[in-house]
Amino acid sequence: MNNFFLRYCSIHYLKHRLKHCVTPLLILLACGLLVTGCTEDTDKKRQPLKFLADADGEYASPSIDNQIVFPQAHAPQKAYRQEWWYLTATLTTEDGQSLASQWTLFRRTVGDKHWYFAHAALADTKSHNTAYRNGREEFGNVNISTEPFKATIDDWQWQSTSTLLPARLVYGSAVGSITSEADSLINEKAVVTATENHWQVELNLSTKQDYFLQGENGFSLKHPSLNIASHYYSQPFIEVTGKVYWQGKWQKVTGQAWFDREWASQMLGQDQQGWDWFSLRLNENIALMVFRVRSDSEDFFYASIMARNGEIRSIASHEISLISHNYNAASDSPYPQSFSLVIAREGIDIKVQVVNEQQIMRFGIEYFEGMVTFSGSHQGRGFVEMTGYSDK
Repeated sequence: MNNFFLRYCSIHYLKHRLKHCVTPLLILLACGLLVTGCTEDTDKKRQPLKFLADADGEYASPSIDNQIVFPQAHAPQKAYRQEWWYLTATLTTEDGQSLASQWTLFRRTVGDKHWYFAHAALADTKSHNTAYRNGREEFGNVNISTEPFKATIDDWQWQSTSTLLPARLVYGSAVGSITSEADSLINEKAVVTATENHWQVELNLSTKQDYFLQGENGFSLKHPSLNIASHYYSQPFIEVTGKVYWQGKWQKVTGQAWFDREWASQMLGQDQQGWDWFSLRLNENIALMVFRVRSDSEDFFYASIMARNGEIRSIASHEISLISHNYNAASDSPYPQSFSLVIAREGIDIKVQVVNEQQIMRFGIEYFEGMVTFSGSHQGRGFVEMTGYSDK
């Protein structure tokens, strides 16, 4: 098992930049998912996401009786099998260009070891660039501490002056190759030694809102009949300033970010294939989160409406209608290109449209993570995450 794990990781993942290059819920890397005691031949017969359906009593299980306490909840929850810290941002450059960016840090327990993986991406309406990091605390390249919160993996870093936010977040394909003068986030005279295909993101993140507990006080069910769940909280109202190194030059950006934090030990039932997850800002003060876990028998839905004043309303599965449309027959992509989303009780009737079909993350387990627009009863921008389609 260990030899297969090391060979698999060394071939596919120990690179900071991949040629073809995740709330969210979550996406966990194949390094963590392919080392649960299976042989290579057995792994090939299984859909990669099915490892999220493995139940193991060795790990803690989320419970409705557990209380999420801050700031302790920001720290690693190592009694559970997997977890992630996840941020998406819709950005606008000074000249009005729309960009989408993702940063996600995952932890997966393998035996008695804790492996960390990070994914990041920066995209516009046509192109999509990604990067990857991995490691362990014992190797010295991963460090997570609280009060103030700090999470580093190699040269990527989330550094807060408080328990999580406000924070400065830096990541990209070649952070060490794109340098700025000390402590200057916005510096027109930044020294750039990278080629044009390199990219970097440097963001200031701030919010005045508290965190929103999803589900029932942070206990978020994922199945209509089985006790499969996670602990889950969000912050959808994060203001962003900063800069990106994009298309060969530094560009100032402003925008909004959405943070999700989740931990669990089992994420899917054996009847479930994957999920579609949406983070949508209906207007300046209202955010909508929706997910659908797709199943052979009965899909499971959940939604919440969050307001800047701190209120959150949960929407039950039977109140949500989500229909996929427009698979692109002209490409190899199996992902839907649009969705019809209706929540009648809340007056929501919208069409969600994928902006750039290239926004696919290919780090072992393939998944779609990208910017969307929506119109109808509400208009705006957001993100969609789609998993399990590449295994069809």
